Amino acid sequence: MRRKRKEQKKKIIIIAALLLLSILAGMYAVKLAGKVAEDRRAAEAEAQAEAEAAAQQEAEAAAAAEAEAEAAKKSDSIYAYSGASGDAKYSLAAYDSAVEAGAGVIAVPFVVSQDGTLYVSDDDYAQELTGYGGYFSGMTDGQINNLETRSGAKVLKLSDVIDKYGKDIHYDIELKYTSERNLMALKELIDKKDCADVVSISSRYFNGLRSLDNELPDIPKIFICSSEEEWGEAMIHEFIDSVSVSKEMMSADYCKEAHDRNKKFGAWILNSEEEINTANEIGADFYYTDEAALAAGIEKE
Repeated sequence: MRRKRKEQKKKIIIIAALLLLSILAGMYAVKLAGKVAEDRRAAEAEAQAEAEAAAQQEAEAAAAAEAEAEAAKKSDSIYAYSGASGDAKYSLAAYDSAVEAGAGVIAVPFVVSQDGTLYVSDDDYAQELTGYGGYFSGMTDGQINNLETRSGAKVLKLSDVIDKYGKDIHYDIELKYTSERNLMALKELIDKKDCADVVSISSRYFNGLRSLDNELPDIPKIFICSSEEEWGEAMIHEFIDSVSVSKEMMSADYCKEAHDRNKKFGAWILNSEEEINTANEIGADFYYTDEAALAAGIEKE
């Protein structure tokens, strides 16, 4: 009997030990499961934090890229006339400044040397630009290349400007003198540089634009208008795509009439905030200015 009780007691102890082990195993399993769940939650939180950080960085990079693109954006309505006011005009430094400010078009008047090369100048008489009392058309390339502008820069060739900016910018090339020689020199340069798609040609002379329209029909032609009589004539010529009036003639009525006749309307030379605001308010398509930074700032506002 005593031996039987000992065996029963032994079994009870074994059963109790097994139960304790089961309880401990269960507690460990619960703890282990909790640790796994905690690790999983921590990993998920870390992954989420990394994803959020990556998304934030991506958003910041996109915003920076957008801001940079906006800052680099050029306005096709701003025509940088001579690049800048003062002695620095018609220099690469002046044009660089205008382009960096936001001008989408640079206005480039030209004259032709004795050798047939196109140089950037508003007047064939070199006095105003260089201080030298001679005519560009009567000088060789070598003579012109030895001159300096009043700001100390070299006299630019039109090809220098086109080579500098390529097709990153548009050029409004002003035909100052409408001789057959000048017309053909311009056509030859445009063909050589293959830049017709980024060029417009402006002039104060109907005959010059008409002649160029025969040679370069796909290039936009801008008539520079100074009087009511010229305005009336400009409206009837189909070869004229745009009309730019003096700032004294700038008005909503002229702008509307030009648009009614499927022509663009512009004005020159607008250098004050009031003048530029007026051009924008009446719906002008473009305007010439020496103050590209001022114009770009107004347009961004």
